[in-house]
Amino acid sequence: MINTYNLFAVPLTHSKFPVPVNLHQKIISYVEKNYTEDQVASCVQGFQFHGDFDGKKELVDTLNKYLNNILKLNIEHSWLNVLSNNSYNQPHVHNGDDVTHSGVFYLSHENNNIHFTKDSNVFEMKPKIFDLIIFPYNLAHYVLPEKRIEKRICFAFNLTYTRKGE
Repeated sequence: MINTYNLFAVPLTHSKFPVPVNLHQKIISYVEKNYTEDQVASCVQGFQFHGDFDGKKELVDTLNKYLNNILKLNIEHSWLNVLSNNSYNQPHVHNGDDVTHSGVFYLSHENNNIHFTKDSNVFEMKPKIFDLIIFPYNLAHYVLPEKRIEKRICFAFNLTYTRKGE
C-alpha cells in the first residue's frame, strides 16, 4: 500500500492595510474614468491595467514600506484588476523572474470570494475593503462570476525578496 500525505501547509498572509482617503479616492476616480470591459490575461469581461495610473506610485511606495518591513518583500510588477457584473478571473498562477509571492489588495467594499486551489483542495476567502492577501506566486487562484452593481476593484502584484540596500 502506498500513502501520500500533504504534510506542509501553504502560507497565506491576510491583513488590513488602510490607505489615506485621498489616495483611495484618486484610484477609484481613475477606475471610473477609464473602465472598459475586455479580456486581459486571466480577467474575463473586466478591466486590467498594467501601466501607470493616478495613485499607483504612492500605493506601491506605501505597500512596499509595509511589505519590506514585515515580510522582506518588494513589489516587482503591479496592476489594477476590476470586475463588474458577471466578470471573473480564470484560474491562474503568477510568474516572473525572481517572483516568490503574489498579492492582492482590495480597494472596494463589494468583493467576490477569491478561491485558492492546490491538490484538488479549495480554500475561499471573502475579502473586505483594505484587505491585503499575500500568497506563493505558484498557488492557483481564481474569482467566480457574481452579479454586482458596484465594481470589484483590487490592486494585484508580484513580489520578490528585498535585495540588500533596498
